[in-house]
Amino acid sequence: MRRENEEDLTTRIIYKQIQLLNKHLAVEKVEFLKIINEKRPKIMLRDGSIHIFKKDELRFIDEILPEDMKKMLRLPIYLEISPDRFGSGVARVCGRAEAYLIAKILDREPHNDEIFVYKPELRIIRKKLPTTTQYMFA
Repeated sequence: MRRENEEDLTTRIIYKQIQLLNKHLAVEKVEFLKIINEKRPKIMLRDGSIHIFKKDELRFIDEILPEDMKKMLRLPIYLEISPDRFGSGVARVCGRAEAYLIAKILDREPHNDEIFVYKPELRIIRKKLPTTTQYMFA
């Protein structure tokens, strides 16, 4: 019984630590087509602060995505980090439009609703999309 309580406590502590690591994430993702037309595109974060998207970055996305994908894209794009599940230095991006965009930027063929991005590629993505991507820890 004591071991089960210790494991339960450890699980709760780890869960709380992951929540703290993710407090910079959006309260709610926003539709790309809605935000691209805003004068000052921004979202509210879980920690209560505001995150502003760069207009030139939104225009860059607008140039890459086909119209049907623009309707599906929700921002920010999460780069999901989970070393236990994906391995060290690997991130997963989920969503058809999101995976398509990332694949196009990396000059890879999009073929699924998710894409795995490796450490050198993460630098490329973050350089091209610094305000529209965020790391998410799982």
